[in-house]
Amino acid sequence: MLTDLREKSQSFFIYILFGILIVVFIFFFGPQSEGCQPNAVKVRNLSSWAAKVNGETVTQREVEISVRRQALLNRNFDDSKMNELRRDTVDQVVEQTLLEQRARSMGLAIGDKALSQYIVGDKNADGPLFRDRDGTFNPKSYRDQLTQLLGATTDSYRRAKEREVLVSRYLTFLMTQVKVSDAEIKAAYDRAKRTWNLEYVVFDPASETDTVPADAVAVAAFTGKSADEIKTYYEANKKTYQRGKEVKVRRVLVKKPKEGGNAATADAKKKAEGLLADVRKPGASFAELAKTSSEGYYKKSSGDMGWQTAETTSKDDFAVYEKLNKGQISDLQESAIGFWFVKAEDVKPAVSTSLEQATSEIAGKLLADSAKSDAARKKADDLFKRAASGKTLTALTLPPTPLVVPTEETAEGAEAAPAPVPAPAPPSPVKTTGPFSEDRPVWARIPGIGKSDAIAAKLGTLTEKKPLIDGVMEIDNKFYVVRLRERVEPTDEGFSSEKDEYGQRLRFGRISRLFGNWRGILFGAVNQRELLRKFQGGTMLSADFGPNVEINEADYPVEAPAAANQPAGAPAP
Repeated sequence: MLTDLREKSQSFFIYILFGILIVVFIFFFGPQSEGCQPNAVKVRNLSSWAAKVNGETVTQREVEISVRRQALLNRNFDDSKMNELRRDTVDQVVEQTLLEQRARSMGLAIGDKALSQYIVGDKNADGPLFRDRDGTFNPKSYRDQLTQLLGATTDSYRRAKEREVLVSRYLTFLMTQVKVSDAEIKAAYDRAKRTWNLEYVVFDPASETDTVPADAVAVAAFTGKSADEIKTYYEANKKTYQRGKEVKVRRVLVKKPKEGGNAATADAKKKAEGLLADVRKPGASFAELAKTSSEGYYKKSSGDMGWQTAETTSKDDFAVYEKLNKGQISDLQESAIGFWFVKAEDVKPAVSTSLEQATSEIAGKLLADSAKSDAARKKADDLFKRAASGKTLTALTLPPTPLVVPTEETAEGAEAAPAPVPAPAPPSPVKTTGPFSEDRPVWARIPGIGKSDAIAAKLGTLTEKKPLIDGVMEIDNKFYVVRLRERVEPTDEGFSSEKDEYGQRLRFGRISRLFGNWRGILFGAVNQRELLRKFQGGTMLSADFGPNVEINEADYPVEAPAAANQPAGAPAP
């Protein structure tokens, strides 16, 4: 009897154990589960609401299908970002729902058979999850992947795909409605085909060499009335008057071996000491030694490290550099990487000049700059006045070509001396922009000249009869005299032959601005949505949900931004 009781109790215990296992399995792997995977999403009640859109409820399960898909796309996803991912996914699903509602209001719909064909077809991005290796749809794989990977039931998954199809059809329909008028096409064609080619002469004050430096009296007078201007210049160029020592350095390095212990390190040090002794010999070339015997980066550059300052290198290294005078070589140094020494190729001593000490120098420079600017402006004004006569800039600036008489003695018996020949023509100061159209990336930027709103605004007024831009143009402290060389107008014949091409180009550009990469924004990675909107258009896909959209903030909170320099353990703001 005891044996019989023992066997029955064991059977009862086994039944209980199996019952527990079944409950655990259902909890973790059933349709309502989140699975046992690294990026698992833990939600208390998937049947609860995630958002309410114009009275329509979006369940948390609908959102979690997309969350699972997002996590699967990125196997290296950081679990600490899960709450942020889930909130962004809610926003994405809400945007899908808004568009789906618009699609339904237009009468768009999809039947069960068509929806099933879409799910098993190539257009469904999840399709590969449901197929065998030969590409055949596998119903078992379909059910398993929905449950284990996407945490979805067949009904919830079909609901998500129905929304996807309706949104796609709605946006595709809208794109077919984008039109451009003949007038818009003609305007775009004219902007592309109307071109200007300008000739210009530039007068740069920096090239003026005939100006006379200001005398002491002029400098003193300028200083007395221009203190603020002098101070502004000093502050803008403070590095000229306040700077530490700079050393132009070449380095030779012998690396410490990663293996071999103390003996190998001692050999490296001995090699470096030998190189230092060699380079200190009379006539030795530091650059050549660095090129042939240094190691790492310094070998490739012949040891050249350029100008080094306290701000551009480590404190310990600069302490070695700043002790050197021009041409001196340092003693051997040791660092974690190896043994090295340097040569000071050149030295700029430290400068510490106060505003008071620099005032006279700055005043003289400002006066000199002003004189050069006045001289350049005067030359530009003179050329502009002469160009008003209608002559080209080339004709006005071309100097007379002198004749050169050959110096060779006339050969005996020759009838006459060699005739004079023209000297080589000097280079012309006249430059041209080359043809450019109104349809350029930056409207105010003129090829060869630079950015000038004034010139860009005057282009439309330039004609063969009035080719000169009215006035000397000052751009970046230089003076320009600008004249039209050639203007080409679009033709009706050309427009007729290219109208269709320009119409398609204009239409596609408008579609891009309105819809952008809508598939990526609505169904792609949520962390790329804002970048896609910013750089690929999509003004039709507004993120402003309006007053009739409510998000379940308790389960999908907005992540608070991390506080700058927040101490460890401090509460989040």
